[in-house]
Amino acid sequence: MRRSGPAVVLLAVAQVLVVFDTTMFVMGLPWLMARASLSISGLAWLLTVYSVCFAALPALAAALGEAFGQRRVLTAGLALSTLAAVVPGVTSDASLLLGARAVQGIAAAVITAGALALIDAAHPQGPVRDRALNVHFAVVAAALPAVLLPAVVLLDLTDDMEAAFWVQAAASAVLLLLTPLVLTETTPVPGGARRVGRAAQWVVPLGFLAWFADWLGDHSVSLETVVLIAVAGALLPSALARLGRGERMPELFARLYRERAAVGAYTVVALVATCLAGLLYILSLALQLLGDMSPVQVGWAMLPAVAGIALGWLVLPVLAARLGIGVTVAGACAVTALGFLVLSLRGAAGFGDVVPPLLLVAFGCGVLALPVGFARSGSGALPQGLNSSRQLGAGLGVSLFPGIVAAVQQESSPRMTGIKAYRSLLAHGAHDCFQLGMALSLAAMAVALLTLTRITPAPEPEPEPGLSGGAPAGTAGSPGS
Repeated sequence: MRRSGPAVVLLAVAQVLVVFDTTMFVMGLPWLMARASLSISGLAWLLTVYSVCFAALPALAAALGEAFGQRRVLTAGLALSTLAAVVPGVTSDASLLLGARAVQGIAAAVITAGALALIDAAHPQGPVRDRALNVHFAVVAAALPAVLLPAVVLLDLTDDMEAAFWVQAAASAVLLLLTPLVLTETTPVPGGARRVGRAAQWVVPLGFLAWFADWLGDHSVSLETVVLIAVAGALLPSALARLGRGERMPELFARLYRERAAVGAYTVVALVATCLAGLLYILSLALQLLGDMSPVQVGWAMLPAVAGIALGWLVLPVLAARLGIGVTVAGACAVTALGFLVLSLRGAAGFGDVVPPLLLVAFGCGVLALPVGFARSGSGALPQGLNSSRQLGAGLGVSLFPGIVAAVQQESSPRMTGIKAYRSLLAHGAHDCFQLGMALSLAAMAVALLTLTRITPAPEPEPEPGLSGGAPAGTAGSPGS
Protein backbone atom coordinates (compact mmCIF):
# COMPACT_ATOMS: atom_id res chain seq x y z
CA MET A 1 0.00 0.00 0.00
CA ARG A 2 2.95 2.32 0.51
CA ARG A 3 3.58 2.07 -3.22
CA SER A 4 -0.02 2.49 -4.34
CA GLY A 5 0.18 6.26 -4.98
CA PRO A 6 3.45 6.17 -6.96
CA ALA A 7 2.18 3.12 -8.85
CA VAL A 8 -0.99 4.93 -9.98
CA VAL A 9 1.07 7.97 -11.03
CA LEU A 10 3.65 5.93 -12.97
CA LEU A 11 1.03 3.87 -14.80
CA ALA A 12 -0.98 6.98 -15.65
CA VAL A 13 2.14 8.70 -17.01
CA ALA A 14 2.90 5.60 -19.08
CA GLN A 15 -0.57 5.82 -20.65
CA VAL A 16 -0.14 9.54 -21.30
CA LEU A 17 3.16 8.71 -23.00
CA VAL A 18 1.31 6.34 -25.35
CA VAL A 19 -1.01 9.20 -26.37
CA PHE A 20 1.93 11.61 -26.61
CA ASP A 21 3.74 9.22 -28.97
CA THR A 22 0.76 9.09 -31.32
CA THR A 23 0.33 12.88 -31.24
CA MET A 24 4.01 13.57 -31.92
CA PHE A 25 4.13 11.07 -34.75
CA VAL A 26 1.05 12.54 -36.47
CA MET A 27 2.56 16.02 -36.20
CA GLY A 28 5.82 14.74 -37.63
CA LEU A 29 4.26 13.08 -40.67
CA PRO A 30 5.10 15.94 -43.10
CA TRP A 31 8.71 15.91 -41.85
CA LEU A 32 8.92 12.12 -42.21
CA MET A 33 7.34 12.29 -45.66
CA ALA A 34 10.00 14.71 -46.90
CA ARG A 35 12.91 13.00 -45.13
CA ALA A 36 12.10 9.43 -46.19
CA SER A 37 10.57 10.32 -49.59
CA LEU A 38 7.31 8.64 -48.66
CA SER A 39 4.14 8.69 -50.72
CA ILE A 40 0.67 9.33 -49.34
CA SER A 41 0.04 5.58 -49.26
CA GLY A 42 3.32 5.13 -47.38
CA LEU A 43 2.16 7.58 -44.73
CA ALA A 44 -1.16 5.74 -44.50
CA TRP A 45 0.67 2.48 -43.85
CA LEU A 46 2.67 4.09 -41.04
CA LEU A 47 -0.59 4.98 -39.32
CA THR A 48 -2.40 1.74 -40.14
CA VAL A 49 0.27 -0.67 -38.94
CA TYR A 50 0.35 1.07 -35.55
CA SER A 51 -3.43 1.02 -35.08
CA VAL A 52 -3.69 -2.64 -36.14
CA CYS A 53 -0.99 -3.79 -33.69
CA PHE A 54 -2.40 -1.58 -30.94
CA ALA A 55 -5.93 -2.98 -31.33
CA ALA A 56 -5.01 -6.64 -31.94
CA LEU A 57 -2.66 -7.37 -29.04
CA PRO A 58 -4.14 -6.21 -25.67
CA ALA A 59 -5.73 -9.62 -24.93
CA LEU A 60 -2.48 -11.43 -25.71
CA ALA A 61 -0.46 -8.93 -23.67
CA ALA A 62 -2.76 -9.43 -20.66
CA ALA A 63 -2.41 -13.21 -20.96
CA LEU A 64 1.39 -12.94 -21.15
CA GLY A 65 1.32 -10.84 -17.99
CA GLU A 66 -0.68 -13.52 -16.20
CA ALA A 67 1.74 -16.20 -17.30
CA PHE A 68 5.07 -14.44 -16.68
CA GLY A 69 4.30 -11.49 -14.38
CA GLN A 70 2.66 -8.19 -15.25
CA ARG A 71 5.61 -6.00 -14.28
CA ARG A 72 8.00 -8.04 -16.40
CA VAL A 73 5.75 -7.70 -19.46
CA LEU A 74 5.22 -3.97 -18.83
CA THR A 75 8.99 -3.51 -18.61
CA ALA A 76 9.36 -5.21 -21.98
CA GLY A 77 6.73 -2.86 -23.42
CA LEU A 78 8.53 0.24 -22.14
CA ALA A 79 11.83 -1.07 -23.54
CA LEU A 80 10.21 -1.60 -26.95
CA SER A 81 8.69 1.89 -26.79
CA THR A 82 12.09 3.44 -26.06
CA LEU A 83 13.77 1.66 -28.96
CA ALA A 84 10.95 2.42 -31.41
CA ALA A 85 11.01 6.12 -30.51
CA VAL A 86 14.71 6.31 -31.37
CA VAL A 87 14.31 4.97 -34.93
CA PRO A 88 12.76 8.10 -36.57
CA GLY A 89 15.54 10.19 -35.12
CA VAL A 90 18.40 8.11 -36.54
CA THR A 91 17.21 6.78 -39.89
CA SER A 92 15.11 7.72 -42.90
CA ASP A 93 14.71 4.19 -44.25
CA ALA A 94 11.01 3.62 -44.97
CA SER A 95 11.13 -0.09 -44.07
CA LEU A 96 12.72 0.63 -40.70
CA LEU A 97 10.16 3.36 -40.01
CA LEU A 98 7.34 0.93 -40.80
CA GLY A 99 8.83 -1.69 -38.50
CA ALA A 100 9.32 0.88 -35.75
CA ARG A 101 5.65 1.87 -35.91
CA ALA A 102 4.62 -1.79 -35.65
CA VAL A 103 6.86 -2.19 -32.60
CA GLN A 104 5.44 1.02 -31.11
CA GLY A 105 1.92 -0.33 -31.56
CA ILE A 106 2.90 -3.57 -29.81
CA ALA A 107 4.48 -1.59 -26.97
CA ALA A 108 1.37 0.59 -26.61
CA ALA A 109 -0.85 -2.52 -26.39
CA VAL A 110 1.41 -4.05 -23.74
CA ILE A 111 1.47 -0.85 -21.65
CA THR A 112 -2.29 -0.38 -21.91
CA ALA A 113 -3.10 -3.95 -20.93
CA GLY A 114 -0.55 -4.16 -18.12
CA ALA A 115 -1.55 -0.93 -16.42
CA LEU A 116 -4.94 -2.19 -15.21
CA ALA A 117 -3.58 -5.52 -13.98
CA LEU A 118 -0.81 -3.77 -12.05
CA ILE A 119 -3.32 -1.38 -10.46
CA ASP A 120 -5.23 -4.43 -9.27
CA ALA A 121 -2.02 -5.92 -7.87
CA ALA A 122 -1.10 -2.73 -5.99
CA HIS A 123 -4.52 -2.20 -4.35
CA PRO A 124 -6.79 -4.44 -2.29
CA GLN A 125 -10.25 -5.08 -3.64
CA GLY A 126 -12.72 -2.43 -2.54
CA PRO A 127 -13.02 1.38 -2.53
CA VAL A 128 -9.24 1.93 -2.71
CA ARG A 129 -8.92 -0.05 -5.93
CA ASP A 130 -12.09 1.54 -7.34
CA ARG A 131 -10.68 5.01 -6.71
CA ALA A 132 -7.36 4.12 -8.35
CA LEU A 133 -9.14 2.72 -11.42
CA ASN A 134 -11.33 5.81 -11.76
CA VAL A 135 -8.30 8.10 -11.51
CA HIS A 136 -6.46 6.05 -14.11
CA PHE A 137 -9.36 6.08 -16.57
CA ALA A 138 -9.91 9.81 -16.04
CA VAL A 139 -6.26 10.53 -16.88
CA VAL A 140 -6.43 8.32 -19.97
CA ALA A 141 -9.67 9.97 -21.17
CA ALA A 142 -8.22 13.47 -20.74
CA ALA A 143 -4.80 12.61 -22.16
CA LEU A 144 -5.63 13.27 -25.82
CA PRO A 145 -6.68 16.94 -25.45
CA ALA A 146 -4.09 17.49 -22.70
CA VAL A 147 -0.96 16.41 -24.61
CA LEU A 148 -1.61 18.52 -27.72
CA LEU A 149 -0.36 21.77 -26.20
CA PRO A 150 2.88 20.31 -24.72
CA ALA A 151 3.54 18.57 -28.03
CA VAL A 152 3.30 21.72 -30.14
CA VAL A 153 5.29 23.73 -27.57
CA LEU A 154 8.02 21.08 -27.68
CA LEU A 155 8.12 21.33 -31.48
CA ASP A 156 8.38 25.12 -31.27
CA LEU A 157 11.21 24.96 -28.72
CA THR A 158 13.27 22.30 -30.50
CA ASP A 159 12.39 23.35 -34.05
CA ASP A 160 13.52 19.87 -35.07
CA MET A 161 11.49 16.66 -35.20
CA GLU A 162 14.59 14.58 -34.47
CA ALA A 163 14.97 16.29 -31.09
CA ALA A 164 11.28 15.74 -30.34
CA PHE A 165 11.60 12.00 -30.95
CA TRP A 166 14.69 11.87 -28.72
CA VAL A 167 12.74 13.59 -25.93
CA GLN A 168 10.05 10.96 -26.24
CA ALA A 169 12.65 8.17 -26.11
CA ALA A 170 14.21 9.72 -23.01
CA ALA A 171 10.83 9.87 -21.26
CA SER A 172 10.22 6.18 -22.02
CA ALA A 173 13.68 5.33 -20.68
CA VAL A 174 12.99 7.18 -17.41
CA LEU A 175 9.76 5.22 -16.90
CA LEU A 176 11.64 2.03 -17.70
CA LEU A 177 14.16 2.77 -14.92
CA LEU A 178 11.45 3.69 -12.40
CA THR A 179 9.28 0.62 -13.03
CA PRO A 180 11.22 -1.88 -10.83
CA LEU A 181 11.46 0.74 -8.06
CA VAL A 182 7.76 1.62 -7.95
CA LEU A 183 5.89 -1.49 -9.07
CA THR A 184 5.80 -4.89 -7.40
CA GLU A 185 5.93 -7.99 -9.55
CA THR A 186 2.71 -10.03 -9.72
CA THR A 187 2.59 -13.76 -9.10
CA PRO A 188 2.04 -15.79 -12.29
CA VAL A 189 -1.48 -17.21 -12.47
CA PRO A 190 -1.72 -21.02 -12.51
CA GLY A 191 -2.56 -22.18 -16.00
CA GLY A 192 -1.50 -18.85 -17.48
CA ALA A 193 0.48 -20.50 -20.24
CA ARG A 194 -2.66 -22.17 -21.60
CA ARG A 195 -4.46 -18.83 -21.63
CA VAL A 196 -1.72 -17.36 -23.80
CA GLY A 197 -2.64 -19.79 -26.56
CA ARG A 198 -6.33 -18.95 -26.32
CA ALA A 199 -5.61 -15.20 -26.29
CA ALA A 200 -3.41 -15.56 -29.37
CA GLN A 201 -6.45 -16.73 -31.31
CA TRP A 202 -7.96 -13.23 -30.92
CA VAL A 203 -5.04 -11.46 -32.56
CA VAL A 204 -6.17 -12.02 -36.15
CA PRO A 205 -9.88 -11.07 -35.75
CA LEU A 206 -9.04 -8.00 -33.67
CA GLY A 207 -6.39 -6.96 -36.16
CA PHE A 208 -8.86 -7.42 -38.99
CA LEU A 209 -11.39 -5.29 -37.14
CA ALA A 210 -8.84 -2.50 -36.71
CA TRP A 211 -7.85 -2.71 -40.37
CA PHE A 212 -11.51 -2.67 -41.44
CA ALA A 213 -12.12 0.48 -39.37
CA ASP A 214 -9.21 2.17 -41.12
CA TRP A 215 -10.39 0.93 -44.53
CA LEU A 216 -13.92 2.17 -43.84
CA GLY A 217 -12.56 5.61 -42.98
CA ASP A 218 -10.78 5.82 -46.32
CA HIS A 219 -13.74 4.54 -48.37
CA SER A 220 -16.70 6.32 -46.79
CA VAL A 221 -18.78 7.38 -49.77
CA SER A 222 -21.27 9.48 -47.83
CA LEU A 223 -22.24 10.59 -44.37
CA GLU A 224 -25.44 8.57 -44.55
CA THR A 225 -23.48 5.37 -45.19
CA VAL A 226 -21.21 5.93 -42.20
CA VAL A 227 -24.10 6.83 -39.87
CA LEU A 228 -26.08 3.77 -41.00
CA ILE A 229 -23.18 1.39 -40.37
CA ALA A 230 -22.25 2.92 -37.01
CA VAL A 231 -25.80 3.08 -35.66
CA ALA A 232 -26.64 -0.43 -36.88
CA GLY A 233 -23.50 -1.79 -35.26
CA ALA A 234 -24.36 -0.03 -32.00
CA LEU A 235 -27.95 -1.26 -31.84
CA LEU A 236 -27.45 -4.80 -33.16
CA PRO A 237 -26.26 -6.35 -29.84
CA SER A 238 -29.27 -4.89 -28.03
CA ALA A 239 -31.66 -6.17 -30.71
CA LEU A 240 -30.18 -9.66 -30.55
CA ALA A 241 -30.32 -9.57 -26.77
CA ARG A 242 -34.08 -8.89 -26.89
CA LEU A 243 -34.55 -11.92 -29.14
CA GLY A 244 -32.86 -14.06 -26.49
CA ARG A 245 -35.89 -13.75 -24.20
CA GLY A 246 -37.81 -16.42 -26.06
CA GLU A 247 -37.45 -20.14 -25.51
CA ARG A 248 -35.64 -22.45 -27.94
CA MET A 249 -33.42 -19.65 -29.13
CA PRO A 250 -29.83 -20.38 -30.14
CA GLU A 251 -27.32 -20.27 -27.29
CA LEU A 252 -25.74 -17.12 -28.77
CA PHE A 253 -28.99 -15.20 -28.42
CA ALA A 254 -29.57 -16.48 -24.90
CA ARG A 255 -26.04 -15.52 -23.88
CA LEU A 256 -26.45 -12.06 -25.37
CA TYR A 257 -29.65 -11.62 -23.39
CA ARG A 258 -27.96 -12.66 -20.13
CA GLU A 259 -25.04 -10.35 -20.81
CA ARG A 260 -26.95 -7.57 -22.57
CA ALA A 261 -25.97 -4.97 -19.96
CA ALA A 262 -22.27 -5.76 -20.38
CA VAL A 263 -22.63 -5.57 -24.17
CA GLY A 264 -24.40 -2.24 -23.75
CA ALA A 265 -21.68 -0.87 -21.48
CA TYR A 266 -18.92 -1.83 -23.90
CA THR A 267 -20.89 -0.39 -26.84
CA VAL A 268 -21.52 2.93 -25.09
CA VAL A 269 -17.84 3.34 -24.20
CA ALA A 270 -16.76 2.54 -27.77
CA LEU A 271 -19.21 5.05 -29.27
CA VAL A 272 -18.29 7.82 -26.81
CA ALA A 273 -14.57 7.26 -27.44
CA THR A 274 -15.24 7.44 -31.19
CA CYS A 275 -16.94 10.81 -30.74
CA LEU A 276 -14.17 12.30 -28.59
CA ALA A 277 -11.22 11.15 -30.71
CA GLY A 278 -12.86 12.13 -33.99
CA LEU A 279 -13.95 15.54 -32.69
CA LEU A 280 -10.48 16.49 -31.44
CA TYR A 281 -8.97 15.59 -34.81
CA ILE A 282 -11.52 17.58 -36.80
CA LEU A 283 -11.35 20.60 -34.50
CA SER A 284 -7.55 20.66 -34.73
CA LEU A 285 -7.80 20.72 -38.52
CA ALA A 286 -10.68 23.20 -38.74
CA LEU A 287 -9.25 25.74 -36.29
CA GLN A 288 -5.96 25.90 -38.20
CA LEU A 289 -7.42 26.08 -41.71
CA LEU A 290 -10.70 27.90 -41.07
CA GLY A 291 -9.80 29.97 -38.00
CA ASP A 292 -6.19 30.78 -39.03
CA MET A 293 -4.97 29.66 -35.60
CA SER A 294 -1.43 28.47 -34.95
CA PRO A 295 -0.82 24.95 -33.55
CA VAL A 296 -0.05 26.46 -30.13
CA GLN A 297 -3.34 28.36 -30.16
CA VAL A 298 -5.15 25.15 -31.12
CA GLY A 299 -3.48 23.43 -28.17
CA TRP A 300 -4.85 26.11 -25.85
CA ALA A 301 -8.29 25.75 -27.43
CA MET A 302 -8.30 22.02 -26.66
CA LEU A 303 -7.52 22.41 -22.95
CA PRO A 304 -11.17 23.12 -21.95
CA ALA A 305 -11.87 19.52 -22.98
CA VAL A 306 -9.67 18.39 -20.09
CA ALA A 307 -11.74 20.48 -17.67
CA GLY A 308 -14.97 19.09 -19.13
CA ILE A 309 -13.84 15.47 -18.74
CA ALA A 310 -12.67 16.16 -15.18
CA LEU A 311 -16.02 17.76 -14.34
CA GLY A 312 -17.85 14.73 -15.75
CA TRP A 313 -15.61 12.43 -13.73
CA LEU A 314 -16.56 14.29 -10.54
CA VAL A 315 -20.29 14.78 -11.19
CA LEU A 316 -21.40 11.61 -13.02
CA PRO A 317 -20.60 9.12 -10.19
CA VAL A 318 -22.73 11.19 -7.79
CA LEU A 319 -25.61 11.21 -10.26
CA ALA A 320 -25.21 7.48 -10.93
CA ALA A 321 -25.52 6.73 -7.21
CA ARG A 322 -28.83 8.59 -7.09
CA LEU A 323 -30.38 8.04 -10.51
CA GLY A 324 -28.80 4.77 -11.60
CA ILE A 325 -26.03 4.10 -14.09
CA GLY A 326 -28.37 3.77 -17.09
CA VAL A 327 -30.14 7.12 -16.71
CA THR A 328 -26.87 8.88 -15.87
CA VAL A 329 -25.00 7.50 -18.88
CA ALA A 330 -27.93 8.24 -21.20
CA GLY A 331 -28.06 11.81 -19.90
CA ALA A 332 -24.32 12.25 -20.41
CA CYS A 333 -24.62 11.00 -23.99
CA ALA A 334 -27.48 13.47 -24.54
CA VAL A 335 -25.21 16.31 -23.36
CA THR A 336 -22.56 15.12 -25.83
CA ALA A 337 -25.14 15.13 -28.63
CA LEU A 338 -26.14 18.68 -27.65
CA GLY A 339 -22.51 19.80 -27.95
CA PHE A 340 -22.27 18.34 -31.45
CA LEU A 341 -25.56 20.00 -32.40
CA VAL A 342 -24.23 23.40 -31.31
CA LEU A 343 -21.05 22.83 -33.32
CA SER A 344 -23.06 21.92 -36.41
CA LEU A 345 -25.07 25.14 -36.09
CA ARG A 346 -22.21 27.52 -35.21
CA GLY A 347 -19.28 25.96 -37.06
CA ALA A 348 -15.66 25.80 -35.86
CA ALA A 349 -14.00 28.93 -37.17
CA GLY A 350 -12.77 30.43 -33.90
CA PHE A 351 -12.05 29.98 -30.23
CA GLY A 352 -15.41 31.37 -29.13
CA ASP A 353 -17.30 29.04 -31.47
CA VAL A 354 -15.54 25.93 -30.18
CA VAL A 355 -15.11 26.21 -26.42
CA PRO A 356 -18.77 26.10 -25.16
CA PRO A 357 -19.81 23.04 -27.25
CA LEU A 358 -16.44 21.39 -26.61
CA LEU A 359 -17.13 21.63 -22.87
CA LEU A 360 -20.51 19.96 -23.38
CA VAL A 361 -19.03 17.12 -25.43
CA ALA A 362 -16.17 16.62 -22.98
CA PHE A 363 -18.53 16.56 -19.98
CA GLY A 364 -20.54 13.78 -21.62
CA CYS A 365 -17.32 11.95 -22.43
CA GLY A 366 -16.66 11.82 -18.69
CA VAL A 367 -18.44 8.46 -19.11
CA LEU A 368 -15.03 7.14 -20.20
CA ALA A 369 -13.75 7.77 -16.66
CA LEU A 370 -16.39 5.56 -15.00
CA PRO A 371 -15.16 1.96 -15.31
CA VAL A 372 -16.06 1.13 -11.72
CA GLY A 373 -19.55 2.57 -12.20
CA PHE A 374 -20.12 0.11 -15.04
CA ALA A 375 -18.39 -2.78 -13.30
CA ARG A 376 -20.30 -2.34 -10.01
CA SER A 377 -23.65 -1.70 -11.68
CA GLY A 378 -24.42 -5.38 -12.14
CA SER A 379 -23.81 -5.15 -15.88
CA GLY A 380 -20.94 -7.60 -15.77
CA ALA A 381 -18.71 -5.13 -17.60
CA LEU A 382 -15.07 -5.25 -16.52
CA PRO A 383 -12.44 -2.49 -16.57
CA GLN A 384 -10.21 -4.47 -18.95
CA GLY A 385 -13.03 -4.85 -21.45
CA LEU A 386 -14.05 -1.21 -21.06
CA ASN A 387 -10.47 -0.17 -21.71
CA SER A 388 -10.35 -2.27 -24.87
CA SER A 389 -13.67 -0.76 -25.99
CA ARG A 390 -12.30 2.75 -25.46
CA GLN A 391 -9.17 1.83 -27.39
CA LEU A 392 -11.09 0.43 -30.37
CA GLY A 393 -13.51 3.37 -30.33
CA ALA A 394 -10.70 5.91 -30.41
CA GLY A 395 -9.17 4.15 -33.41
CA LEU A 396 -12.53 4.14 -35.15
CA GLY A 397 -12.96 7.87 -34.51
CA VAL A 398 -9.64 8.89 -36.04
CA SER A 399 -10.54 6.79 -39.11
CA LEU A 400 -14.19 7.68 -39.70
CA PHE A 401 -14.12 11.43 -39.12
CA PRO A 402 -11.15 12.17 -41.43
CA GLY A 403 -12.69 9.75 -43.91
CA ILE A 404 -15.80 11.94 -44.13
CA VAL A 405 -13.68 15.01 -44.88
CA ALA A 406 -11.70 13.07 -47.48
CA ALA A 407 -14.90 11.82 -49.11
CA VAL A 408 -16.28 15.37 -49.36
CA GLN A 409 -13.02 16.57 -50.89
CA GLN A 410 -12.98 13.76 -53.46
CA GLU A 411 -16.55 14.48 -54.53
CA SER A 412 -15.86 18.20 -55.03
CA SER A 413 -12.21 18.20 -56.16
CA PRO A 414 -12.98 18.80 -59.88
CA ARG A 415 -14.92 21.95 -58.97
CA MET A 416 -12.54 23.17 -56.24
CA THR A 417 -10.49 26.24 -57.21
CA GLY A 418 -8.82 28.65 -54.81
CA ILE A 419 -8.37 28.79 -51.06
CA LYS A 420 -11.90 30.11 -50.45
CA ALA A 421 -13.44 27.11 -52.18
CA TYR A 422 -11.21 24.76 -50.20
CA ARG A 423 -12.19 26.36 -46.89
CA SER A 424 -15.85 26.16 -47.82
CA LEU A 425 -15.37 22.49 -48.64
CA LEU A 426 -13.61 21.85 -45.33
CA ALA A 427 -16.39 23.63 -43.44
CA HIS A 428 -18.92 21.37 -45.16
CA GLY A 429 -16.92 18.27 -44.23
CA ALA A 430 -16.60 19.41 -40.62
CA HIS A 431 -20.35 20.01 -40.49
CA ASP A 432 -20.93 16.42 -41.64
CA CYS A 433 -18.53 15.19 -38.94
CA PHE A 434 -20.45 17.09 -36.27
CA GLN A 435 -23.68 15.48 -37.47
CA LEU A 436 -22.02 12.07 -37.31
CA GLY A 437 -20.91 12.78 -33.74
CA MET A 438 -24.46 13.75 -32.81
CA ALA A 439 -25.84 10.55 -34.37
CA LEU A 440 -23.31 8.36 -32.56
CA SER A 441 -24.03 10.12 -29.25
CA LEU A 442 -27.76 9.55 -29.66
CA ALA A 443 -27.07 5.91 -30.53
CA ALA A 444 -25.04 5.57 -27.32
CA MET A 445 -27.92 7.14 -25.38
CA ALA A 446 -30.37 4.64 -26.89
CA VAL A 447 -28.10 1.70 -26.05
CA ALA A 448 -27.77 2.92 -22.44
CA LEU A 449 -31.54 3.22 -22.07
CA LEU A 450 -32.14 -0.22 -23.60
CA THR A 451 -29.49 -2.15 -21.70
CA LEU A 452 -28.47 -0.35 -18.49
CA THR A 453 -31.67 0.97 -16.90
CA ARG A 454 -33.11 -2.27 -15.48
CA ILE A 455 -30.09 -3.78 -13.81
CA THR A 456 -29.44 -4.31 -10.12
CA PRO A 457 -26.08 -3.84 -8.43
CA ALA A 458 -24.01 -7.00 -8.26
CA PRO A 459 -22.53 -8.15 -4.94
CA GLU A 460 -18.85 -7.63 -4.30
CA PRO A 461 -17.01 -10.64 -5.81
CA GLU A 462 -15.07 -12.84 -3.44
CA PRO A 463 -11.30 -13.24 -4.00
CA GLU A 464 -10.22 -16.57 -5.42
CA PRO A 465 -8.42 -18.90 -3.02
CA GLY A 466 -4.69 -18.57 -3.29
CA LEU A 467 -4.79 -15.22 -5.07
CA SER A 468 -4.20 -11.93 -3.26
CA GLY A 469 -7.14 -9.65 -3.97
CA GLY A 470 -8.57 -11.95 -6.66
CA ALA A 471 -7.54 -12.26 -10.28
CA PRO A 472 -6.82 -9.11 -12.28
CA ALA A 473 -9.88 -7.45 -13.77
CA GLY A 474 -10.67 -8.71 -17.23
CA THR A 475 -8.72 -11.96 -16.84
CA ALA A 476 -10.18 -15.42 -17.16
CA GLY A 477 -10.11 -15.84 -13.38
CA SER A 478 -12.23 -12.78 -12.55
CA PRO A 479 -16.00 -12.96 -12.04
CA GLY A 480 -18.08 -12.13 -15.08
CA SER A 481 -15.38 -12.87 -17.66
